[in-house]
Amino acid sequence: MNLIQDLLTINEYSRPGTKLKKVQGIVVHWVANPNTSAKANRNFFENRKNGKSGYGSAHYLIDLNGSVILAIPPEEVAYHVGAQSYRSEAVKRLGSYPNGNTLGIECTHVDWNGKMTDKTYESLILLCAELCKRYNLNPLTSLYRHYDITGKDCHKWFVNNPAEWEKFKKEVQTKMTGTSENKGIIKFEYEGRKFEIEGIFKDGTNYTPARTLLESLGFNVGWDNQNKTVLIKKKD
Repeated sequence: MNLIQDLLTINEYSRPGTKLKKVQGIVVHWVANPNTSAKANRNFFENRKNGKSGYGSAHYLIDLNGSVILAIPPEEVAYHVGAQSYRSEAVKRLGSYPNGNTLGIECTHVDWNGKMTDKTYESLILLCAELCKRYNLNPLTSLYRHYDITGKDCHKWFVNNPAEWEKFKKEVQTKMTGTSENKGIIKFEYEGRKFEIEGIFKDGTNYTPARTLLESLGFNVGWDNQNKTVLIKKKD
């Protein structure tokens, strides 16, 4: 992930210079402007210092090529989730002013559905994983769509595809822990016979339940409840 520091000028409308109280969440946005660069959207935030286009900004912007611009230091407030009202669950978890304790990430995209390039998506996973590690956040509970805070249709791709949002959070968790787990068929050979049984592949190792393995090899597997013992016997 290529991180480029290109800080906004401190100003009233996009970089107030106020210190964050504490990072308690990370909010994912879309730029709502297809096929534009992170630099162009960063410059839009910079031009807000003139006071002619309202308030708004974000800490990070991810380009179509996957590079990331740091526009506001993560120790400072960005105006990325300000609103007149917030969802009750967001207030319960983040308080009455979420700008004061969250980081904002703007994602570029290729169409009005909010579809990201593979490189943008990959950098979003890496950036969120890095920030969650840095601030000791659980990605399953501390990653938010703008929609989750205010009800705004943002990040549009994740709002319209909630299963993709859940998948994304799990991918961030996997990137943080460095572990992966996939279900599949495990093939093995025993006494000249070939077998295929269901199992999982995790961190480079194949796993399968002992009962499944033993029964496929011709054993009966039972349980002695009185002695709390597994009983294994070769089938007749």
